[in-house]
Amino acid sequence: MGFGVSQVYPATNDLTAENDKPLYYSVWLITDQKWSAVFLFVTALFVGVIVWQYGGNLLLEFIALLFLLATVWRILMPVHFELNSGGIVYRSFNWNRFIAWGDIRRYQIRRNGILLLPRADRFFLEAFRGFYLPVPKPLMPEVLYRLRVFVDRISD
Repeated sequence: MGFGVSQVYPATNDLTAENDKPLYYSVWLITDQKWSAVFLFVTALFVGVIVWQYGGNLLLEFIALLFLLATVWRILMPVHFELNSGGIVYRSFNWNRFIAWGDIRRYQIRRNGILLLPRADRFFLEAFRGFYLPVPKPLMPEVLYRLRVFVDRISD
């Protein structure tokens, strides 16, 4: 589902660094995207069965499960976002990351969020260099408006 030009945006038409009110929201993918959670648990069970079948070692199975969970920790932990005039603050599990609006050159609207890209030109494997910003559907117009105000004005 894409957002066209006729999309209704918030009434904050003159959003600037001076009058910006931060937008706070939280995303927990294990509850917000139930199919991702089901896929994660089925994959973990499958890996456990494979390791047990070929190794029969409970310790090896536990280590494989830990490695699997370490790769998908973003699904298991709630993530908190703050969008302000400086950029995006990402908080999860006592870890903070700040992405300035000036570091975002381009963005792509996806089904459940926005992929923020550090380069203006297209390149191979660009999704691995970008940052995926999950956005709840009710907040998508507000987040897109902020991207247009802060990123598109910097890019021009």
